Formats: sequence, structure tokens, C-alpha cells
Amino acid sequence: MAEAHAASSVAPAHGGGHASLKTYIQVALVLGIITAVEVATLYVPGIPKHLLVASLLAMSVVKFALVVGFFMHLKYDSSIMRAMFIGPLVLAILIILAIMALFGAYLLLPRPTL
Repeated sequence: MAEAHAASSVAPAHGGGHASLKTYIQVALVLGIITAVEVATLYVPGIPKHLLVASLLAMSVVKFALVVGFFMHLKYDSSIMRAMFIGPLVLAILIILAIMALFGAYLLLPRPTL
């Protein structure tokens, strides 16, 4: 009986571990703040389009890393799993930038002028 209990207390081979509820709430709050900053950035007049797109992409990368790291538990997995997400992220950014360059302009919704 003691052997069965000892065997069940061994950590799983895939890394195990999870964040606490407090950590999940903090990450959700940070994601909400970043989203609010993204939306607010669209309404700031005078930001050059290339800077606007670069800042939105940077904030998206941070949000992607937080969601994948904490909510998909990738932070607690092996580094090969992280590499499987970083590669497609870089590829997606390059494809988006290539499409924007292909059409000659950043296709954004009209921004209000004050």
C-alpha cells in the first residue's frame, strides 16, 4: 500500500505543474489591460501607420505568449513544445507583413480625426 502511494506522488513525465488561481487572475488582468491599450492606440491621432502596426504586433506577441504560456500550460512543458509555438508565430508575423507590403499600404480601418 505504501508503495502504491509513493508511486502516485511522483510528478508526471510531461512536466506537470500548474499556476495558482492568483496567477491566472493576474494574467487575465494583464491581458485585459493590453487589450485596452491596443484599442486605445487606434484612437490616438497622429501615430504613423508603421509605428501603429509595429506596436499592435508587439502587443499581440505579448498576449500570445501569455495565453500560450499560462492558459495552455506551455510554460510548464519542455522547451521543444515552446519552439513549436514560436516558429509559427514568427511565420504568421512575416506573412502578415508580406501581405501588407504586397498591397502597398497598411489596410486599417479609417481612424477618427479630432
